[in-house]
Amino acid sequence: MTSAPQTPVYLNGQSNEVIVSTSPASGRKLGEVRVTPLSELPSIMQRAREAQKAWFEAGLAFRLEVLRRWQENLRRDFDRIVGMVVAEQGRPPFEALTEFLTAIELIAYYRRSARRALAPKRHFILLDPHHQHWTVRQPYGVVLSITPWNFPILLSVAPLVAALVTGNAVIWKPSEYSTQVAELLARTLRGSGIPEGVFQLVHGTGEVGAALIAQQPDKICFTGSTATGRKVAAAAGERLIPVTLELGAKDAALVLEDADLDRAAHGIVWGALFNAGQACLSIERLYVMRAVAEPLIQKMAAVIEKFVTVGDGVAPRVTMGALTTQAQLEIVDQQVREALASGARLICGGKVLEGHNGRAYAPTILTDVTPEMRLMREETFGPVLAVVPIDRPEEGVEAINALGCGLTCSVWTRNRARGLALMERIEVGHASLNDHIITASVPQVPWGGVKNSGYGRSRGVEGLYDMTYAKVYSAERFAPLPRELFWYPYTPFKYNLLRRFINVYYATTWRERLAALFGR
Repeated sequence: MTSAPQTPVYLNGQSNEVIVSTSPASGRKLGEVRVTPLSELPSIMQRAREAQKAWFEAGLAFRLEVLRRWQENLRRDFDRIVGMVVAEQGRPPFEALTEFLTAIELIAYYRRSARRALAPKRHFILLDPHHQHWTVRQPYGVVLSITPWNFPILLSVAPLVAALVTGNAVIWKPSEYSTQVAELLARTLRGSGIPEGVFQLVHGTGEVGAALIAQQPDKICFTGSTATGRKVAAAAGERLIPVTLELGAKDAALVLEDADLDRAAHGIVWGALFNAGQACLSIERLYVMRAVAEPLIQKMAAVIEKFVTVGDGVAPRVTMGALTTQAQLEIVDQQVREALASGARLICGGKVLEGHNGRAYAPTILTDVTPEMRLMREETFGPVLAVVPIDRPEEGVEAINALGCGLTCSVWTRNRARGLALMERIEVGHASLNDHIITASVPQVPWGGVKNSGYGRSRGVEGLYDMTYAKVYSAERFAPLPRELFWYPYTPFKYNLLRRFINVYYATTWRERLAALFGR
């Protein structure tokens, strides 16, 4: 098979043969990886297909033992992995630690729950009592996982562990901006004794990802922007490949007049600025009842002033790092500038900070924003929070739902029943009361969005089901009958027997049932 010429990869002025990783905070070179040539992709896919069958047939106990060793390797290599996240993403060590914790707990959770979740499910069918039926979960085959740079541990481990434990082979293409973390994760997995070909790491830009889809994997998991997700879905649709998409969002918080404003100020600031706002579940829009809007704004500004220090993640007391890519910094700055030019009021921040390799942006709060501003319509993916005072909670619910994305939201109120009632009306995959990111990051619950934020689920038991399809087995419970009731011949006796059964079994009152049973 002849492949098309590879598009050059120009990262930090390098050639198309390698991808160079540098620190976003300092510009220091961290390492480089070889770009996988397109000509090698067919053989990579073939190796995965050949290895997958034996991997599944080896059994769940064997796969769980490999995952146990992977978990142990990750734990032992904790300092190196977390240190590389800090260096390659520019994040504070504590944020990298929390991501690592969530990922390793996910592996442990699947080790505890996979046997029960994947066990055959038996069904008794009243209309077919002499047969037994059971449902089993079958792996798709070869799973292509394309992951982003913003959470390079968790968003990589989640599809990997779910695909592997269910018996799939995996081809993994991480982001070109998280190659060094990917190499460390791959090293720990290979060291767990996973058979060759079951797991393969491929490096490259979007062109490599598109070429991998053309190799017809059996399942695709993609995490990234909505725009790219549409392209992935279209390419998968042409080939009838099932796909799980975790896409962009513009998540919101809704603060009622009875909220604990001190807790809300701390929680919303953290939810907006965690990982410098480079999270699909970051709070980018805040709808707050007008009576408490100004006090809450001032409290949030005070939290930023007191607790948020921007800089290189390796530096002491830094709580927010630089933005990972120059392109993302430019998007953030453009959106803020446009909003200010259109009448938005700046509370704090609103500028690129000097130093930090030119990629640090000041924590920013804006108000007096309008729905027409790009800041309110498109994902910012940076440390920017837009505040909108409202007169009724319903205004906030309508505004949150109107945008067309739906990953997470949070409602802040002391009235639990009122908060839960509002959460029920907000169209998202995960809604939280008086909290935001933490409750959406526990491995035991499913994760994913609705509408333009994607479909399918990772994590939780649903994450295992997402990597499998349901297969039903049916067999005789006893010795087979000479003929089945529904086979030929069709007779008046059979017709009347089934007619009476329908009227007796599906009647909604006992009077109707007795009449059907003893009547004509």
